[in-house]
Amino acid sequence: MLSTPLLSWFLHHRNHVSPAKMDMTGRGGRPTRKVPLPKHPGNTYLPFKELIKLGKIDDRTFRSIALPFAPGGPLGVGRSYGAHVYMQACYAACQTVSEGFLIHNVSGNFILSGELNIPFVYKVHIIRNGRSYCTRIVNVTQSQSKGICFTCTISFKTPEPSQIQCQETLNIFENYSSVLRNKTPTDFPECPSMDLPFYHKLLQSGAIENDSFPGLECRKVDMTNYNKDKHPLDRRQLIFYRTIGSLPSDDPNMHLCAHIFATDRNSLYIVANHFELGDYFTAMSSLAHTVTIHSPMEALRFGNGEKSATGTVLEDRDGKGKWFCMEVSGDRIGYGRALYHGRFWSSDGTHIMTAMQDGLIRFTNVQEASEEEKKFMEEQSSRWRDQSRRRKEQKL
Repeated sequence: MLSTPLLSWFLHHRNHVSPAKMDMTGRGGRPTRKVPLPKHPGNTYLPFKELIKLGKIDDRTFRSIALPFAPGGPLGVGRSYGAHVYMQACYAACQTVSEGFLIHNVSGNFILSGELNIPFVYKVHIIRNGRSYCTRIVNVTQSQSKGICFTCTISFKTPEPSQIQCQETLNIFENYSSVLRNKTPTDFPECPSMDLPFYHKLLQSGAIENDSFPGLECRKVDMTNYNKDKHPLDRRQLIFYRTIGSLPSDDPNMHLCAHIFATDRNSLYIVANHFELGDYFTAMSSLAHTVTIHSPMEALRFGNGEKSATGTVLEDRDGKGKWFCMEVSGDRIGYGRALYHGRFWSSDGTHIMTAMQDGLIRFTNVQEASEEEKKFMEEQSSRWRDQSRRRKEQKL
């Protein structure tokens, strides 16, 4: 049952949009339909090993079983969380490779929005089987009449020793001491279902409850003290994550798929917020998403539920699994698109994975902006130019 304050908010907001836009999304992701959507049964704390399960149709074709997460629940657009189809496509491909081959790179394109109540069907195409590397393409459909909704290329490799390596090592708790001092991941709230200003206000007012997120426990760090004086390009968002439930030790690719599932968590919302545009966009959608896994399997396992009394607070202290940290930034915004960049870290500061997303983000409903919209964008650009000058001065 939706609370009375939430229903009142809908009725108030409904009166400020034209009838033609009733079933669309307003600025900043605000819903403009007449009544809220029904609560979605996929928004639940489902263990990851249940979320990822696939039904086998034939040796190269698989079907989803669990319902996907719906960002925003009753306030959302009624579409699937993109990483659901992304990680399941990866796992479908895993069923077609020989033992010992592990995911190391995925590049996917979102073509159509994912429906919430229709199973995804994953068709795996074998491109190459090599001695050290193999390649798969996965095409995903829901309704045959609509065609492919998602496609990706997945590369697998066998483990090999490292003759040489160099990477930036990051002590998360030192580098971000202004926001992490004396904190543990569970000191921070779960990630909001939609990381947008309007949604935060409703949460804070008590009009809504946050939606349960399946598969992963994700904790969002309050970065205010770190970001407040920084240029949008220098702002960061940290999210700690671990699996809900333990994962089998004999299925390493399932552990990798859990990391891949984390890479899209509120991705474009975070970028819009870093540029102080989370209240103003009119359209937002993932276009292309790439993940590269850098580290050997030992650095990527979520643990087996055994408590650890040593190491950092990211180790398994409560028997619920080891934590990892995603560090998110927005590298560019303009011409109707935004670039999300995520670096992923283990408890000892190892850079285990990188993700990048090219996303659609627009601020007008037509090609030409109105005078009011042009004025707002110019004021925003002026603030960025001032911040850029200060940024250069600080680096001199």
